[in-house]
Amino acid sequence: MKNALLLLCCALCLSCSRPVYVEFTGYAQGGVWQVKANLQGVSADRSTLQRGMDSLLTAIDASLSGYNRGSVLSRHNRGELSGDVRAREEALIAGYDAMFLKMLELAQAAWTLTDGKVDASAAALFDAWGFGFKHDSLPSAALVDSLKALAGSFSLRRPDGQPQRFNFNAMAQGYSSDILAAYLRENGVKDMLVNVGGEMVCTGVNAAGKPWKLGIDAPYDGNDAPGRKISGIFSVSQVPAGVVTSGNYRKFYIKDGVKYAHTIDPSTGRPVVHSLRSATIIVGPDCPLIASGAPFEGYPAALADALATFCMVVGTEPAVAFVEAHPGVEACLISGDAVPEAWTGDALQENYRVWKSEGFPAE
Repeated sequence: MKNALLLLCCALCLSCSRPVYVEFTGYAQGGVWQVKANLQGVSADRSTLQRGMDSLLTAIDASLSGYNRGSVLSRHNRGELSGDVRAREEALIAGYDAMFLKMLELAQAAWTLTDGKVDASAAALFDAWGFGFKHDSLPSAALVDSLKALAGSFSLRRPDGQPQRFNFNAMAQGYSSDILAAYLRENGVKDMLVNVGGEMVCTGVNAAGKPWKLGIDAPYDGNDAPGRKISGIFSVSQVPAGVVTSGNYRKFYIKDGVKYAHTIDPSTGRPVVHSLRSATIIVGPDCPLIASGAPFEGYPAALADALATFCMVVGTEPAVAFVEAHPGVEACLISGDAVPEAWTGDALQENYRVWKSEGFPAE
């Protein structure tokens, strides 16, 4: 009898110690978000965590979305919030919120880090080309020049008293993944994969006890379904990490036979024209840019989001130089001049070139 009770107790202990991986999902920011998390030892139940993440994403939308006309960002861009605020306390009283002010801080840090190549204050340029919150396209050279002159400032107001318009799309989904990951960590979750629009945070291990395995979408025009055609797979063992891929093969339009990609170079005011088709960035735990006291502390996915955009702005060679100069930042860059009519998915075709940093993980 004692042996039977002992065996039963051992079985119960083993069952309690087993990982309990569950999947959360929902709709936000124009797409589906997904979280895989190990709830072993977590006191909050699944429904509570789901509601918490839904609530956070709703709050992010109400603060940072340019498509939500009632968001803090939209109201600011229309000039509806009180004007000349110089301190955080004044801004909060004027109708701004903590998420908006934090994103503004991160956006300015990204602008400084990338020498102005990632510029949230260039919202008017993005709108003019039809890649912001409006549907214009093919602006005149004179208009482009005038809008370029308005960018590069992170004050809430321009000297003429008008609002400095912002577009946080280059970091908003990475930021969202960081926020969800922080919430889960606060609730005791150690193993998780957070994915908001393809911008991810990885911590711990997967349900098999191994590093999270991720894929890179094949970067050909028209590959609009994430995960349908994969050009590479890698495992993320150095965690926690932010992982983001950016490319010019989904958001673009063609007029008079010319492709206009959604990536705008703030220095020229025009969509980029180069052979880099996608950039996958990993910001690992040893990256000084997210160390204690650094501007991106606690926001590895927001940083990876910004750096993936930076790579797509500058092209392959400057992107390689940047990655090699910044420890803890790893990259896989896929470039190619031709676009295949069909993609087999088995391997990259010969007209594509792949560069991986020394520390970019293998499968």
